[in-house]
Amino acid sequence: MEFRTWRRRTVALGALVAASYAWQRTRPARADDRQGTITERHGAAFLVRRPVDANRVESVREAVAGLCADPDDPNPLLGLEDATTASLFLDTGGESPSLCWYVEIPRSAIVDWADPESRVEAAFPLEHGAIGDEMAVDRELLVHAVNPNRPRTATGTDDGPLVVGPDGECGVDVDLVQLHLKPGVAERLADRFAGLSRRVAAGEVELGPVETWSAAMLEAEEMYTESVVLERRPEGYLLYGYMETAEMARVYDAYYDTWNPIARLSELVLGRVLEEPAQILEYPLGSDVDVLAHAVDPDRPRRPEE
Repeated sequence: MEFRTWRRRTVALGALVAASYAWQRTRPARADDRQGTITERHGAAFLVRRPVDANRVESVREAVAGLCADPDDPNPLLGLEDATTASLFLDTGGESPSLCWYVEIPRSAIVDWADPESRVEAAFPLEHGAIGDEMAVDRELLVHAVNPNRPRTATGTDDGPLVVGPDGECGVDVDLVQLHLKPGVAERLADRFAGLSRRVAAGEVELGPVETWSAAMLEAEEMYTESVVLERRPEGYLLYGYMETAEMARVYDAYYDTWNPIARLSELVLGRVLEEPAQILEYPLGSDVDVLAHAVDPDRPRRPEE
């Protein structure tokens, strides 16, 4: 599936944030900027990764299918009482396979949690002898955005199931992609982005036209949910992008059909911050990550007031 649109817009957003940081840090958030579109100010998203025995991958697939046996019960995959969206991925691109669990939770639900990351890790939805312990690395949410028109079923249809397993047809494109950042300046940019994102989540600043442009791209692309997680490893930084969209090809078409500044600026910065820019500049792009299951709460929020 095609991921270059997400990568381009995300990296461009980072460049815009870094360039205008001095302006943003002195500008308080306004009440009227908090309405309309869910961002990292209103929602949190987490990524938990666990290694899988390479000789028992099929057994894990079968276990995931059992987890999703009831199409009207998303709770086994959501894992937490207040979770609203969750997806489980099998990543076979590294030295050994791993399961990646993405889960979205409203900020209001975790405000009193002493250690949200540990609580989410403990709620990993699948116990299996072939699955190891959580890979301990430093992760931080950079971007979270929700389309006000996103569906409340796992297939995108009004009367569709709430959860789809490895043997079902999802009906929407759900994917997870990783990008390696160049060492040095690109990593410092990511740290700067993370610092500003924390202030956005706390309601201390708003990004003005950047948020407006990003919201316009979500609508044009029919991107339902989009999150970006920074992972700091001893050997370098990675970005993980989660996307739930009506159709990835439509995302690609919308990207090239717009003069939105977020889209256009991104092409100028990709070659400077990514270790392998060809991964996203050449189409189509293959992926070593398969979505095994996708679940949504039937009342998942679409707007901040929900």
